Amino acid sequence: MDKRKDSLIDPSEILSLIHENAENTFAHTTYKKELERFFFLANGDYRAVKSSEQLMNADIQGKLSEDPLRNYRYLFIINTGLATRVVIESGVPQELVYSISDLYIRKADVATTEKEIKELNSDLWKRFVELVRDYQKAVPYSIPVRKCLDYITSHLNTKITLKDLSDLTGLTPNYLAALFKKEMGMTIGEYLTKIRTESACALLTRTDYTYLRIALSLGFCSQSYFVRVFRQQTGLTPGEYRLKNRDKTFSKGM
Repeated sequence: MDKRKDSLIDPSEILSLIHENAENTFAHTTYKKELERFFFLANGDYRAVKSSEQLMNADIQGKLSEDPLRNYRYLFIINTGLATRVVIESGVPQELVYSISDLYIRKADVATTEKEIKELNSDLWKRFVELVRDYQKAVPYSIPVRKCLDYITSHLNTKITLKDLSDLTGLTPNYLAALFKKEMGMTIGEYLTKIRTESACALLTRTDYTYLRIALSLGFCSQSYFVRVFRQQTGLTPGEYRLKNRDKTFSKGM
């Protein structure tokens, strides 16, 4: 039995589309051209940004919807997904890349013009190229340290212990702690404080969350402890920081 007969798309539909494309002298962009674009991206080459403009050209990328705006949105989402994988494989922490990708797709989802989506595409590829360049300049981290960085980024709302990271990497606590400090230039505890403070700064300026909610969402045991650590790291209380930075952030749009 031909299992393809159970498919939601009949083989005759595929053949029909191939014939339609041939009749209209349409051919998708070549695989070689795709590889070249992603090669540029993987190497932090700004030529990737210019090349990415072709991703928003339905004449060479194909028609995924009869609605032009929806077609651009689909093309953006597909190619953002492909670019995301390339950037992760280039050494940029996956949670950082996925979060950026998700935010751009959300913006594309509510875009009302083709121009907006094209601008989002160019801006995303430029950001991705710069991320790759930044991480290529840095001293390459070992696999255990990269695992720690990814785990920390995705578990900021929970208590993270050296044992958790030791179990994750398969290294002894003492060896992992020494390796992390050697490669990162700071202890695991210092890194946790740094990344949590940076996240708190973002939440203070971009949300109306209470200080208690921010504290608990970032793994602090109490609001008072959060305030104390935040002040030590920034020289300001959370309230002072929010008052000083909120207006300038909101003026740029959420």
